[in-house]
Amino acid sequence: MDDIADFEEFIEHTKRSRDQIGLRRYLRDNDNPFEKYTVEEFYSRYRFKQETVKNVLVPLVAPYLAKPTRRGMPFAPEVMVLGTLRYYATGTCQNLGAGGDVVNICQQSMSRIVIVVSSLLASQLKNVIKFPPPAELPNVKKDFYDIASFPGLIGCLGCMHVRIKNPGGGMAEVFRNSDGWLSINVQAVTGPKLQFYDLVVRWPGSCHSSFIYNYSSLKQRLQANQLQGILLGDSGYELSPVVTTPYASPNSPAQERYNRSHSETRRTMDRAFAIWKKRFPCLQIGLSVKLETIVAVICACATLQNLAICTQRP
Repeated sequence: MDDIADFEEFIEHTKRSRDQIGLRRYLRDNDNPFEKYTVEEFYSRYRFKQETVKNVLVPLVAPYLAKPTRRGMPFAPEVMVLGTLRYYATGTCQNLGAGGDVVNICQQSMSRIVIVVSSLLASQLKNVIKFPPPAELPNVKKDFYDIASFPGLIGCLGCMHVRIKNPGGGMAEVFRNSDGWLSINVQAVTGPKLQFYDLVVRWPGSCHSSFIYNYSSLKQRLQANQLQGILLGDSGYELSPVVTTPYASPNSPAQERYNRSHSETRRTMDRAFAIWKKRFPCLQIGLSVKLETIVAVICACATLQNLAICTQRP
């Protein structure tokens, strides 16, 4: 979330909701990953620090996970969140409890937990991934300009393919991208601090980036001047008043300077995607879950990425 005050208010609201339902903790001390691992070990396993998981991520979903009683020994929200984070960090639901990463949870239960927690995190996407309010866009433009002197930018536009397993059926081949493997083509707009401003996760790998943009609400908002500024796109997009692209064959020093500035500024998007995949290797290894769960996992990982950037700010 780009507005820190709004972010803190949002988290405080979820904390109050959590307190109202009387959340109980069921973790035994010797099985408690929050106590068992050092900060470095915990971050390596779950991609977040202990305090971020306890104070931000768990309160975000706990009101929807906690049971009013201990009947049937339901998993504590902390366990469910940690198990899901471990899945994002490994790309598999198998043997998550065998090494003591969370608790001894069978694969079937872990798969259900990943679906539930991912869906809850994905439902927060619109609260966390959004363009800054109009009053803050001048600051965004300045931050982009400071990178390589490119004026008027409010975001970098591009796509990233996320590998998936074969979904089967007659439409499976529509997910095969130009490189020959099956994927979801994810459109994103990234900011100067490598955060996500917009995300589209619904098109198969065979869809071109320009096609996804042309059918997105993002294009409509830009053309309606609801977003005041321009996006930086690569050569796969059509040049327009709201999307600027590089010169295919620059023939003057000015055009060469333009292309250099364009390329250097656009590297922020490449870095954003690289950091996103490094934090959540499941996006790079490949998602072997059902198609509807794949969408939830991708949206959840994007939501978590923005939360990570927010909580790391001074």
